[in-house]
This record gives sequence, C-alpha cells and structure tokens, in this order.
Amino acid sequence: MPQNKAERESFRRVVRQYVTQMALVPPLSMEELRQHTDAILKQAEIQPGYRDFITVLVGNEVWWDTMAGIPFDRRVLMLPQCLRTKAVCPAEMDELGLLCAQCGRCPTGDIQTEAEDLGYVVLVAEGTTVVTKLLEQGKVDAVIGVSCLSVLERAFPHMAAHAIPGLAVPLVRGDCDNSQVDVDWIREAIRLRSDAHWLGQVDIDRLRDEVETWFTPEALRRVLAPEGTQTEEIALEWLARSGKRWRPLLATCVYKAVTGTEAQTLPDKVHRVSVAMECFHKASLVHDDIEDGDDYRYGERTLHNQHGVPVALNVGDYLLGEGYRLIANCGLPPEQTASMLAVVAEGHRNLCLGQGEELCWVRNPVALSSRKVLDLFRRKTAPAFGVALRLGAISGGVKDEVSQVLTAFSESLGIAYQIRDDLDDLSGSDNDADALRPSLLHALAYESANSETRETMVRAWREAAGRPRSNPQVHELIVSQRAEEKARQLLEHYKNEATRSLSPLRNAQLKGLLQRLVGKILG
Repeated sequence: MPQNKAERESFRRVVRQYVTQMALVPPLSMEELRQHTDAILKQAEIQPGYRDFITVLVGNEVWWDTMAGIPFDRRVLMLPQCLRTKAVCPAEMDELGLLCAQCGRCPTGDIQTEAEDLGYVVLVAEGTTVVTKLLEQGKVDAVIGVSCLSVLERAFPHMAAHAIPGLAVPLVRGDCDNSQVDVDWIREAIRLRSDAHWLGQVDIDRLRDEVETWFTPEALRRVLAPEGTQTEEIALEWLARSGKRWRPLLATCVYKAVTGTEAQTLPDKVHRVSVAMECFHKASLVHDDIEDGDDYRYGERTLHNQHGVPVALNVGDYLLGEGYRLIANCGLPPEQTASMLAVVAEGHRNLCLGQGEELCWVRNPVALSSRKVLDLFRRKTAPAFGVALRLGAISGGVKDEVSQVLTAFSESLGIAYQIRDDLDDLSGSDNDADALRPSLLHALAYESANSETRETMVRAWREAAGRPRSNPQVHELIVSQRAEEKARQLLEHYKNEATRSLSPLRNAQLKGLLQRLVGKILG
C-alpha cells in the first residue's frame, strides 16, 4: 500500500486512464481484474509489490460511473472498527457492530455522520454477513468498503458472484488498532454522484415469483385457450406440476435486463415466450422419462406411468406444437418472430442429437471418455439454456451481436449444470452415476482405473444394457478412483468459463445479471 498520498493519486490516474482507454464494462471477474492489473503494471512500469493495490483501483474505476448513478440511500458504507484506539474508545458493541460514540478521537464519527446525512446505511463492523443480508433483502444496491487489502481481497469473490457495484478504500496502515486511512478518499467516494438514472439490478427472486404465477391451471388456460380435449387437459396438468422453471425465468430476466424496463408487469409477448419455453422443457421431460424408463419425477408418477406410453408421447408432441404456436403468435414483429423460431428449431435439433447419442450408448455401452460425456452435456443441456437466453434477448430487441456471447455462456453453464447434477446424484439411491447412463463420474473413474478395473466397469455396463439400474460395484469404483474430486474441479472450470465468456458484453446490466445467474443456478 503506497504510504505517500501523491503516489496513490498518481496510481489512480494511471488506472483511470487505462480503464477509459479499454472501455471496461463491469462486473469483472477476479481473473479479468488480474489480467488488466498485470497489463497496467507492465505499461506503467509499476513495481509488482503494488499488484493488490492496483487490482483494487481497477475494480473501483470499473464501477465508478455505475456507483455515481446509484442513490445515496441505496448504498451501504462499511467502516472498520480498527480506526479507533481500543484502549480509549468509549463505543459499545451490538449484534451489528460498533456503536460510535462520536467522541472525536478517531475519524469514524465524522465519516459516519456525513454519510448518514447523505442517506447511507453505515455499519462499523468486521466481515460481510450483515451486508450480505441487506443485499439479499434488496435494501441496498451498492457497497463502499473501507478495510485492509487482505480483507478486501477475501471479500471480492462474494461481491463478484453477486455482481454488486462496489468501491474499496484500503487502509494506509492496518494494525487492527488505531489504523490509518485516507479520509479524503473516503469522502470523495461517499459524495460520488451523477444525474444518470439507476435502474437497479434485475430482481431475480421477484421475477421468479411472477413467472411461477403463470403456471397455475387458471393462468395456463388463459394463455393456451384449450378446447376441452383430454390431451389438452393432461398437458395442462403436466405443465402446472412443480419444477424449477429455469427456462422461462432466464428468458424473462434477459428481457428485463436488455430493455431496462422498470414496469412491474411484464408484457404479454414475454409471458407467451416464457410459457413456450416451459412447454418445450416439459415436452422433453415426457420423452426423456419414456426413453429412460423412469416411473417418478419430482416425487410424482411420470406421465407415461400415469397414462401409458402412447398418450404420453402424444402429449409431449402436443406441447412442442404449443411452444411453437405461442412464439408464432406472441405479437412481436415478423423479423423477431422468425429469428426466435429459428433459434428454437436449432436448439431442438441439437438436443435431439445429444439425446440420441445417449440412447444409442445405452443400447450398446462402451467406454466413454470424459470429453465425450462433456460433449453430450453440451448438446443435451446447453441448448435449453441457450434458447431461453437468446429468446429473451430477441424479444427485447437485441441484435445478433449478443447471440454469440449468450451461446458460449449457455454452453459452459449447461455443462456445469449437468456436472453438478451428476455430483448431486452420486449420493442418491437411483442416479445416472450408478444406473449406467452416460455420466462424467463414470468416465473419470474409467480413465483413472487400471486395465482390470476398466474391464469390470465395461462388463457391468454391458450386463445392464437396455435396463439401467443401480450398481453398487460401479459406485465403489467411482469413489475409489476419486472421480468426485475431479468432477468438482471441472465444475469450477466451467463455472469460470461461463463468467469468462461474458467479457465481450457492453451492457453492464445484462452482464451483471448473467454473472449472478451463475451463482443462482449452480450455487
């Protein structure tokens, strides 16, 4: 940390010029921050020892304009307790932190008073637990944090995961008691203001609640307008069943982000497109359950178990038709409608190709490489995410330049989602890893095993061909070959790839939304 104020200001000017020249758009991942930091160190010939400090400055400059547009009463200021001298400090503590006595012995009182007069929530506390709760409850939109570099570094991954606008003011000297800080820098940060209108982050949880209301039987009847046939009634009941609703939520969130609309009620066109996404998804589940021979889903009987295979197949096909019909009649201009139908058709085709590869493997199991399994994930799961994201963007009027980013993002997200699903299934009683279906855990265990163990696995697969079932021996091999640990490493890799793919986006609202969705979907 530079001890000289002139040197700190010099570094800030260098970073500000670089961020402006590169036109960096927040949020940046830690990897991106480090890359830009290293470029600045090289260009400006700054000593490597200042790397962490420069990283903080890059993060600040990237969020600077965004922070300026956020109202004071939507920000929280975090001050450290260590600005005081403990031996003489009369302040008391409560569950939220230090209750400053405004004694004047340290700068805490004056800073707190000024910030609160502006409208800030001010906390004099260590850690981020309270701030996290305020952010999750939607009570604040941004954070200004004052702390030592090591604490700021630990806090960054959490801030990045939630795409939270933030400025950091590092302590000049931090000794956990009577620490020193650049008070002028804090005052500059808390007074930062512009006339730019802050739209706020897309409220994913509120949108989820709204989307859920679209799938009651009554709401579905209003949109689908059934004629009273048995096929329609069975399809309506199936659509209304519980589910994660990720696809309609993704389409809705992206539309909200790209349009910047503040309207509480979403337009009918988005409603119809989102219901179409769920029609496609629920149709694929009907067909998957038949193909996989599953009798239960979400704790309830599958459609073919309840009504028989012919009826279930027909309902699945009907739902596919309803999805295309909803898009065709959603009310968007012909060019946008045609683009959406083309995206859906492409995704439909890729999903079927991926499912076909899996079905053929089940009939004739052979050793699968982890690369092959990941390619199956890319074909089977990624298209559903990609179609939902792209339809949300198209319905919001976004052109093709964003489509490539959304496609790359959805591929990494879809693969990560399926890896996590495999990991979650490992501890279950009836799962893909044990049931001899293409599983990353299978492939990783096979690749790590000796020739004798490999023969055992292949023999078990062939014995179960066409009738998947749990196999304790295979489960033990997965555990003994440490496949779970390797799969978790790959999960982190693809989570990072999803975030990394967002770098070309110029829309900070959309970029931040997608980064937060990675955490929402994958945890």
